[in-house]
Amino acid sequence: MASDRKFRRRAFLGSVAAASSVLVAGCSGDTGSTPSSNESTSETTADATGNETTSASDSTSTAESKQPNDPGTSEPMNPKGATFEDLSFWQPQAKVKLNADTETVYQGTQSARIEGHSGSIVRQFPVPMDLSNKDISIAVKLDKPEPTNLRIWLEDSNGDQTRLIQQLNQNHPDSWMRINPSINSVDADMTSIESMLITLDGDGGNKKYWVDDIRFHDKVAKKGQVMLSFDDIHASVYHLAFPIMEEFGLKGTVAVPPDIIGNDARMTKDEIQELHDAGWEIASHSNDLQGLYGLRESAQKKKIERAKKLIKDNGWGDSTAFMYPGGGCDETTVKLVQENHELGYLAFKGSEKGLSQSALMGPMFVNRSRPDTPEAAKNQLDVATAYNGMYNMYLHVVGDDSPHTKQEFRQTCQMIADYKEQGKIEIVQPSDVVLKK
Repeated sequence: MASDRKFRRRAFLGSVAAASSVLVAGCSGDTGSTPSSNESTSETTADATGNETTSASDSTSTAESKQPNDPGTSEPMNPKGATFEDLSFWQPQAKVKLNADTETVYQGTQSARIEGHSGSIVRQFPVPMDLSNKDISIAVKLDKPEPTNLRIWLEDSNGDQTRLIQQLNQNHPDSWMRINPSINSVDADMTSIESMLITLDGDGGNKKYWVDDIRFHDKVAKKGQVMLSFDDIHASVYHLAFPIMEEFGLKGTVAVPPDIIGNDARMTKDEIQELHDAGWEIASHSNDLQGLYGLRESAQKKKIERAKKLIKDNGWGDSTAFMYPGGGCDETTVKLVQENHELGYLAFKGSEKGLSQSALMGPMFVNRSRPDTPEAAKNQLDVATAYNGMYNMYLHVVGDDSPHTKQEFRQTCQMIADYKEQGKIEIVQPSDVVLKK
């Protein structure tokens, strides 16, 4: 048995070396370099217990980022391994430096700083873990915001893997982010997980990132979940998408920038009211179409609070969710959204980037994605069903002049309705998925 596990571990690490990473510039995908190495030696500067202290000049103090009230727990993993208080539970790949960092910390007394080469670390479980009813969250911080992907691979006793992915962009915070990684594929027997690999896409020479505080939460969803959301109140959502969704008994969420209501090719107040009366949920999208990333705090505060007030004054509720304009947010944006809303949604182009864990332990960084085709949406519905995950779809425009024609949108809605009728999924809105503490 021990020799079998060693063989599977070599194969596991070899699969990392062979995997092609995807780097994303803005909302488009590019092929990047691969986390590679399957050599037998590793480099780490942590001691046996992983309690090395880094110098202040080598790290950034982020004590204010600690969030001890995060939902979830370090169980079922060993608490010191899950919180990176003891790095001896983790094995870096060849030429990867794994350090305990006591200055750049999300929670507890230290985090894991990972540098160089593949950027991969592995945790072996001598007794396989049952994660079949668990969702996973992790805190991550990049050395600098850039287009990349954090990946978590879970391997079972037969060498099959379930792969999680989190896209990170240059227009995301340079501080800690608690993420709910998306589900890329579900092939492992989640009742018998023997190892967990964490890696970051990109060039190894300059690779540097931190991870901290892995948390587990009982799955909230008993089946797959699907949210259909629409940004920017384009008129086609009312005239084309709404009637089709009504035909199939589907409710949506519309992200409203209230200062552009009634503008050319945008929905009117009466049209948004009709969506609301039909059971659609109204989310905020700031007050207009201007991005928030990089704006002064006073400007961001004014725009976020104005949008919330106008939505409420129109009788559309307190807007549980905020959809970051363009998917961009800095640390200030996140702080202000957290003060005014319960959920903050990102936006990605790749279909697999929007299939989130159902237990949103990182409520300010909820993944959404835009499917390119009905077939792409079907692939994610199958994964959502297998994992009991939450597929958050978003679109801007529906119609023949858009990436989603009326016919394609109808096909997607028909498919979602079929999955719903078969009991495989349920339709959700932001107010349905706020994680109760």
